[in-house]
Amino acid sequence: MSHRPEAPAKVMLAIVAEKVELWRRILEGHELVSVMTLREAMRRLAEEDNLRMVFIGVHFDESRMFTLLGDIRAHAKYRNIPVLVVLSPGQYAFSGIAVEGIDRAVTALGANGFLNLDHFPDNAEGEARIRRIVDYVIATGGDLLKA
Repeated sequence: MSHRPEAPAKVMLAIVAEKVELWRRILEGHELVSVMTLREAMRRLAEEDNLRMVFIGVHFDESRMFTLLGDIRAHAKYRNIPVLVVLSPGQYAFSGIAVEGIDRAVTALGANGFLNLDHFPDNAEGEARIRRIVDYVIATGGDLLKA
């Protein structure tokens, strides 16, 4: 069974500017809406139609990822949209306990998942693995328990 979305999806990237190119490469073929601030993200959420997924980087807008995640879950139009929080490779040295704490916190706040990209090879194979995860999340509408 394929878990690729049937058509390109509109995806919001709420990440730091230096990681946009990495995500453009990984998500090639999808329609990307990039935002750099919490205010811009909320404005675009209000304006955009048919968003299928949101990525929030751990360091988005001076680490306002928790605020954005809470705002998305409170937003009438997008409260059920799949959200993945991502820690980009080599961004900062966090202890394993800190990363586990971030994972638990974003899950408790309603994220569909947490991706620590340091767990993927920094090459085309790693990017392809990340893409498969993303396509699966989009195809299942964020229900990670679907077979």
